[in-house]
Amino acid sequence: MRVLNITIFVLPFLISAILTYLLSAPGLLAIFSYFVILGMVICASIFLVFLKEYISARSYSLAPLDTKHAEHRIAVVIATFDEDPEVVKDTAASAVRALKGRGDVFILSDATDDRCKAVIGELEKMGVRVLTRDIRRGYKAGAINDFLKEYGKNYTLLAIFDADQRPSDSFFDEILQYFEDEKVAFVQVPQAYTELDTRIGMAAKSQQTPFLRTVVRGRDKSAFSLGSGTVYRISALEDVGGLYEKTVTEDVATSLRLHGKGYKSVYVDKPLIWYGIPPRDLKAYLSQQSRWSIGGFQLLCRLLKEKLSLTALIDYIASWMYWFKVGPITMVQIIAPILFLLFDLYYLKFDPVVYLIVYIPFILSGTSLYLAAVRKFYSLKDFVYHQSIEFLAFVPVTLSFLAWLVRRERAFAVTGKIIEKTEKRLIIPYLIVLTLLIASIVRGVFTLLENPAIRLAVLINIFWAAYFIPFIVFGLFMVLRSGE
Repeated sequence: MRVLNITIFVLPFLISAILTYLLSAPGLLAIFSYFVILGMVICASIFLVFLKEYISARSYSLAPLDTKHAEHRIAVVIATFDEDPEVVKDTAASAVRALKGRGDVFILSDATDDRCKAVIGELEKMGVRVLTRDIRRGYKAGAINDFLKEYGKNYTLLAIFDADQRPSDSFFDEILQYFEDEKVAFVQVPQAYTELDTRIGMAAKSQQTPFLRTVVRGRDKSAFSLGSGTVYRISALEDVGGLYEKTVTEDVATSLRLHGKGYKSVYVDKPLIWYGIPPRDLKAYLSQQSRWSIGGFQLLCRLLKEKLSLTALIDYIASWMYWFKVGPITMVQIIAPILFLLFDLYYLKFDPVVYLIVYIPFILSGTSLYLAAVRKFYSLKDFVYHQSIEFLAFVPVTLSFLAWLVRRERAFAVTGKIIEKTEKRLIIPYLIVLTLLIASIVRGVFTLLENPAIRLAVLINIFWAAYFIPFIVFGLFMVLRSGE
């Protein structure tokens, strides 16, 4: 463990502990007070990192296209597991066109479905190699590492595409020049969500837009792999022992190891992926967020050990904190007004006027700055879609956090691409939360009439209870419309 890494990571937790000592109610409620204050501190920290990345992103630029570069042999791999074989077929065809004779396309198929096996097997007629395994050791990362052991020596670069993310014909023409710098371990292009035929899919795109258009731009040399649309230098991968297999998000973990070794990455923000399928219903979205978040939590031990630049370290820690905020912190923020209004549990003891003077202006100014920073590609409608779907993620992300704490293994799950009718059990937690928030507001109104001495504190909690309701309602509306 590195002292600097640990210090920066624990700083928000220490600040929150000091504030809890000064501001919380006594007894067991102090524990809950700590998490309420921690939520404020983490939200503020994440925003400050976003501001840093936005400032950096403003100077982001790409080098002019240069076709004078060293020749490379490129292996394109498309790892699949029982995905629609027709989708895989079209992606493979796009990859063949993009290569323009500079390498080969391989389908790494762990298919168990007989139809998938049959159709994917036919791809060899179009010059695509299909490789299969008897066991899914290491899942996607394991399949790619097995490929590298057998075929990696024949190529200099490795390009990875998901089954539904298709490269444009100019993909490799645009990115090969960046490998002239021997310290560049990989080049990443933004993924694309183009098949927006459900509200869940539209919201998933809105959620990704600020990340792809601002956050990753601002990280540039420490941008991490997104798992698809990534082109690795094979020698750099070999230097860190291949893709990291002890996590379900091998992309971020491998990026961290490469950056820890002193390698750089390049983010090429061009629309070089022309087709992509987002999660299209609630089940697919929750599965995706569950996988991404537990992979983010699993990153922590590795993160505390790697030798990173200060900016890269802050960016990676912010990524971990993001998932902590979306899951456990959001749950605490929802529970807080319910405890205060419905159960008369007063967990903080400072003057609510101070809260209004200090925290509310920060929230309002922070939201305004955020919207101003992303206004060129992100509308108010996108903000509503983004916030609504992100609130839906708090359940699976919190469960992922708990699974990570108890070291429970999670299998790699492919995000579903077929629209399915929403299972009622999936919306029950949100209906319960919605009912409790509404009941809290009603109870709060009666408290205003009965106990005017705490009127301001009650109004603040009514505000927060009411704040969540429209996003949850619109989230459920998206879910029900997407499941039709």
